[in-house]
Amino acid sequence: MAIKTSCPYCKKSFSAPEEYRGRKIDCPACRRRFVLRSEEDIQAVEDEALEMRRKREEDREKLALIERIGSKGHRRAGRPYYEEFQTGVEGVRHFNPKAPSRFLRVRALSDVLILGAYVQILLVAMGIGLMIYFRLSGLIPSVSLFFVLIIGWLVAGIALFLFFKCLGELAFLLAEVGDQQNDVVQLLLDLRENTSSREASPE
Repeated sequence: MAIKTSCPYCKKSFSAPEEYRGRKIDCPACRRRFVLRSEEDIQAVEDEALEMRRKREEDREKLALIERIGSKGHRRAGRPYYEEFQTGVEGVRHFNPKAPSRFLRVRALSDVLILGAYVQILLVAMGIGLMIYFRLSGLIPSVSLFFVLIIGWLVAGIALFLFFKCLGELAFLLAEVGDQQNDVVQLLLDLRENTSSREASPE
């Protein structure tokens, strides 16, 4: 059974015996040697090459974004990402700086706690103003009692402010550490896949 093919050099179409598929033959028109493939084989190779180009383009976009992040001080200046981690340019599949945080709830909790800390400052200011009003109205007759209430209110307010602020900063730190650890895992996955692909590819 003959297969239809074409010369990759002169583009001449012709038929060749099936048993020569995968072997080198001479083009009957230009006499140049090439590996005999059917039109379906050629199309499959072209589709595979197109997919590889698409993946390379995606990788270049990710690498460019990684380099921009690195240039803003998010990592030490030095070799490019793909050289530093030896991943090449064909395997940035997992690490994605645009990906949302995996600790959004922890970050939201951090925002709420920090907001609560600043609300506490507002409550302290309002409480002091209220005590001054009570003192001027005569509801707090003793000056010493007035100062004791003011100092107690300030100490309690500052303590609560520091408590909420520290908890909020701790929650934010945990989210940051978690996201950085996740980035490291993604980088290691890229490195492992690229190393495996290089070992599997023929020299």
